Amino acid sequence: MTMEASAEPVLEQADGQVAAKPVRRRIRPRDVRWIRAAAELVGTFLICAVIYLSYSFGQLVMGQPSVVLPVLGTALTYLVVTAMLGGVSGGHFNPAVTVAAMFTSQISMVDGLIYIVAQVIGAIGAGALAVALIPVSKSVPDRTWLMFSVNGFSGGSPAAATLGQQHIAFGAPMAIVVELIGCMIVVAAAITTLRSDGRARRNHALYTGLAYGVGVLVTYPITCSGLNPARSTGIAIFAQSKHMAVSPISQLWLFWICPLLAASLVALVIIMTSIITDNMAMRAMGAATDAQLVVQVDADAQAQAQADAFAPGAQAQAGPDAQAEAFAPAGAQAQGQSAQASSAPVQTPVADTTDTAAPADTTAQTVDVSSLSDSDAEQDADAGKDAVAPANAGTIPDLQVEPLHTASETEDNSDDQSEDKPTEG
Repeated sequence: MTMEASAEPVLEQADGQVAAKPVRRRIRPRDVRWIRAAAELVGTFLICAVIYLSYSFGQLVMGQPSVVLPVLGTALTYLVVTAMLGGVSGGHFNPAVTVAAMFTSQISMVDGLIYIVAQVIGAIGAGALAVALIPVSKSVPDRTWLMFSVNGFSGGSPAAATLGQQHIAFGAPMAIVVELIGCMIVVAAAITTLRSDGRARRNHALYTGLAYGVGVLVTYPITCSGLNPARSTGIAIFAQSKHMAVSPISQLWLFWICPLLAASLVALVIIMTSIITDNMAMRAMGAATDAQLVVQVDADAQAQAQADAFAPGAQAQAGPDAQAEAFAPAGAQAQGQSAQASSAPVQTPVADTTDTAAPADTTAQTVDVSSLSDSDAEQDADAGKDAVAPANAGTIPDLQVEPLHTASETEDNSDDQSEDKPTEG
């Protein structure tokens, strides 16, 4: 069953363009509060009606009371009804489950109160139906039918007649213990199979049915299996005037206190477990974050140390002599050497006509002067006699230019030498 709501029709602007498109949003039954409450009412009614009738008719007709029929009947009834309506309301059908869901924030307070009212109304309607359908006669009065479906302890227990012959009775302490155990099983199974928003999981119906079967197995011989305050209230109201051995209303308090106390305990355990796991998760995340920060700091420190070791500024601060030799390029070293050499004036040697030209330095750069004219060569030679070699101002290390000797100058020098030598003969 789905409902659909459509928005305003398509609006058009003056220029003919579409201003807004129609929006159609599907409204599910779960989105409407009164539908969820109606599902809880109907589900509780069906469950309680089956329990009342099966407990009364089945046990009396069989003649020998047995726990097998209540266990199977209760488990199958909760399973089927929860599978039918659990997708709408969450499948509580029990005020104890609703209270636990309220404590764990799986349902709001308002919805929880509405659920509880709907559940009680559904159970009362089922009780009225069961009492109306029971056949009554002088030999089989109402109380004979209802003694197997009304919750009670001590004289109101379904085993009271059998135990009374042995002067034994199930008192309130035993009833409280077994009801607490059974209710804790039921509530825990129901709450843990609900999502955080109160929706039922796929296994919610199965686990709920199995939990109620286990609870009935423990509690039926002692209290006729309360486990559900609404279920206990619905039949107790109409059995009050049927001359029961013990007034059902007078013992109804136990079947409200025990389920609600069990719901509170289960909710407390769930909340504490959630807090502990969240704290552990936060600590684990914090430890992982701290470890990452330490690794990052170490990596940054190493990177900074390497950057400082190879930075030009750090090299200059560490000492010009050691680091210049270690890290400076060859051109910078040669420049430093030439700068030191230029501190003392060095004159270029004058070309001697009688001697051969001095060999050029292996480190000096060779200059091609073949294109120079004879006059330029003579000017360069005369200038080289008086001028001092300039210091290195560029990147070429220790550039020293030897005096240039052209072919014409060489011939002149050879002529001078020939004139100085005495002639033979």
